[in-house]
Amino acid sequence: MAAGIENLRRLDLTTEAKIYFGTAEIEPFSDMTVSGHGPLLKNGMRLNYAATDDDFRQTSIYEFLAYVDMARRFPRLKQINIHFSPKQWLDETQLAGRYGDYDRLIDGVRQIAGCAARWGIEIVLENNNAYFDGITDDVPANHIDWSDRNQVFGASPEEWFQVCEDVDRPNVALCLDSSHACTYAQTFPDSQREERVLAFLKRPELIRHVHWSDNYLFDARGRNDSHLIVGKGSLPIELHRTIKELDATLLLEHFYSIEELEEELEFIDAL
Repeated sequence: MAAGIENLRRLDLTTEAKIYFGTAEIEPFSDMTVSGHGPLLKNGMRLNYAATDDDFRQTSIYEFLAYVDMARRFPRLKQINIHFSPKQWLDETQLAGRYGDYDRLIDGVRQIAGCAARWGIEIVLENNNAYFDGITDDVPANHIDWSDRNQVFGASPEEWFQVCEDVDRPNVALCLDSSHACTYAQTFPDSQREERVLAFLKRPELIRHVHWSDNYLFDARGRNDSHLIVGKGSLPIELHRTIKELDATLLLEHFYSIEELEEELEFIDAL
């Protein structure tokens, strides 16, 4: 949306609604909004539809259902992307819903998908980050104790695929975030990172949406969700070529300038 209506029309592009939006804000983009990004926070706390805390879990599910109700009003919007719930979210600000349960995760997705199905909307589940907050760049990944750190479901490709299969609903598929995949690959030694990031493409038939950005696969900058322009990082060219050929909605999840967007589109055309 930041590119503006005239540039989107000139470049023959559509757009995704922001995580939080009001109808007045998005209304001018109504005829070109094809997907929406579901909510992430409530009162500064991470939503958790897998929470072992019943009250917070129900509050979280309600937030997603309310988003579906708002998003369905846009005539071309056919997909809603949602982040996975936390397995554990240990920030001091997380006063409730700190821990998640796998079975509750599956049931929560089914509840949200059931609501979305009434309006012909597909739910796509986005692979999440690995969180390196507070870890200095010189600490090797194999020296990090992940047991006391924020963790989310669906960070690994194997669990990401498994959740989609276990939910087993016709309107539930996957959203690949290539920059998030890089942060996950950073939890492995250099020699394994390319294989780990490419593992997210082993089930292309499940991927119906992509948040497409580049990142730094082989240095510590890739521990962050860098959202680089496609072609400006070190993710494998094979990854980008495969993404381009997916039967999926492809979202460039960043905007820096019109000139850089046009350069990026040229790079993608040449893949």
